[in-house]
Amino acid sequence: MFKRTYSIILLTAVFLLSAFPSYSQKMSVTHCNGACPVYESSMAANRANVVIHHIYAAGINGESGLADWVSYRLTKEAIGVASLLPRQWNPDRLLEFSGLEDVLEIGSTELRLVEIAVSNNPYVGIGELPEQQEKSARLAPMTSFSNTPYWSDVNNLTNMVPMPQPLRLGSWLQLEQRLNELVERKEELHVITGPLFLIDKLSVSQVPAATEPAAYYKIVVENDGLVVFVLPKDHGQFDSFCDQTVSLDDLQRMVSIDFFPGRRMQSSDELLTQLNCMK
Repeated sequence: MFKRTYSIILLTAVFLLSAFPSYSQKMSVTHCNGACPVYESSMAANRANVVIHHIYAAGINGESGLADWVSYRLTKEAIGVASLLPRQWNPDRLLEFSGLEDVLEIGSTELRLVEIAVSNNPYVGIGELPEQQEKSARLAPMTSFSNTPYWSDVNNLTNMVPMPQPLRLGSWLQLEQRLNELVERKEELHVITGPLFLIDKLSVSQVPAATEPAAYYKIVVENDGLVVFVLPKDHGQFDSFCDQTVSLDDLQRMVSIDFFPGRRMQSSDELLTQLNCMK
């Protein structure tokens, strides 16, 4: 069932992208619950590319090679046990057609994507040294898709973001688990997530410099209601994510992205309560 559904989604997206190459067109993408996020800066939009996989869509920054956003749909049928699944990072095959260079810049380090996939370095999954583990995270979590035939999509480098271990094992993981628990009682949820960079206000470009993210955001959506979390990189492992909510307008100003083009969204106290965050 999953294989047939996601194959139809992917083939439809490929057809829409290729059928009218010279014209702008509106696209509806399941992972984005309709229209995907759009860049407010034409420079950033021209340098970026969108890749659409079976289980997520991502806007890839043309400068850093990192995802500016990853959007995915949560369903209870897709959730499963991921403890024995391989976690080896793999180059994203769709980038071959995007025009992006196959180089990922992390801080002052430039790494070729093929080298990341096969070498023993801080961005590889299985086979790492203990001190090299947990330096990166999956924006679309493996546990949320391990019961689908396409779980390996989450090992694509376009789904990777550098992240400190205390945050990844702390509130970031807690929020992922809470969402998995919540969607068990609901038909579906949508999530948009990504890194947050501090951009120099004097810069003429809205494309962030290739550096470690200052924070990470996660937008949880049900219908037209949402909750926005922004977790700073130094958030303690035992700190709660519940106190890290911001408004959608504030986040959109920080990242210069319109996450819900053409839609009117509103903060949802009900959704926040269902995430066990309201006193």
